[in-house]
Amino acid sequence: MVQKMWNDKVADDEVAPLKWGPAGRSWSPGDPERLTASFDLMAAVLDGTALADLLTQIATHARVMARARLAFIALPQDDPNLLRVEIAVGDDADRIHGLTVRRGRSMIGRVFATRRALSARVAVDQALTGLPAGPILLLPLETGEATRGVLAVVGRPGDLPLSASVTRSLALFAGMSATLVELAEERRAADRTAELR
Repeated sequence: MVQKMWNDKVADDEVAPLKWGPAGRSWSPGDPERLTASFDLMAAVLDGTALADLLTQIATHARVMARARLAFIALPQDDPNLLRVEIAVGDDADRIHGLTVRRGRSMIGRVFATRRALSARVAVDQALTGLPAGPILLLPLETGEATRGVLAVVGRPGDLPLSASVTRSLALFAGMSATLVELAEERRAADRTAELR
């Protein structure tokens, strides 16, 4: 189930069976594309890729899977009430990178707190007014035990929401990505401990 927010109202429902892009365009990334992205991330973790680079890969893969104009990742800060967009790739990335929002006053914060995906439009959230109007899908980067951040993909003005099948694929990818981020952090912590011995 995915939350849908239109005109400041939230409803729990499956995302409508529509796709972003021009009318009549037919495409579906499917499992092969998601699995390829997953293997790329696994390889990056095994290679000891820096966390920022790993997160950039996650956002880049999500953008490709969604055929989106922009993808970004917001992470929690030392202040438990704040989240900051640390990674942004695609069109207008510079307009969203570094944005800090409060958990209770943004769609980003809602997704982080509830651990539930949210399909909406950029115009619904005043915190995102720097971006052109268009559909947005926000997904929690959560492992089941903890939420690592929020992954979002943003469509172009006039695009339709993502289909339910693409949303499910992205949700699976987000969950796997969160687990790999956690694994990468644990591995780095273990390496640092070993160096101190």
